[in-house]
Amino acid sequence: MTFPGRAVRGLRFFNHRPANCAPDFVNFTLDFEPLPGGRTGYEFAADLDYGFDEFGRYRHDKCGSAISQGVLANLTGLPRPSLFGELPSIDPREVDRLVPDGPPIAVRVVLAKVRYHDVDSAPGPHCAAAWDVTQRLREALG
Repeated sequence: MTFPGRAVRGLRFFNHRPANCAPDFVNFTLDFEPLPGGRTGYEFAADLDYGFDEFGRYRHDKCGSAISQGVLANLTGLPRPSLFGELPSIDPREVDRLVPDGPPIAVRVVLAKVRYHDVDSAPGPHCAAAWDVTQRLREALG
């Protein structure tokens, strides 16, 4: 058996505290799907046309990558990343098992929806939120 054993779609994370000076606007939805054909590994797809302008694409490159790193951090058993600390740097090609002794990973993570705020979106909160969403998935699948 591999992780995840079935597709789980529509896991959403939304956070924004108005009047807070920290850049913590996070709004995205992830779909987790088993890789087809019995393959194992990790894939992250964030290549949909979200309608971003040039600045939005730049922010998406930074925050989308942070979302992927947050998912990987959780899957490999790393602690929840800090909101404003250094982001984990995990090579997805080196991820093969759910935590050290768990089942093989065979997952495609799709960034189904995402919105960013021009001022209040930063990579750190996106990374931590992705870790949280992945934890919800792991708890739901047992």
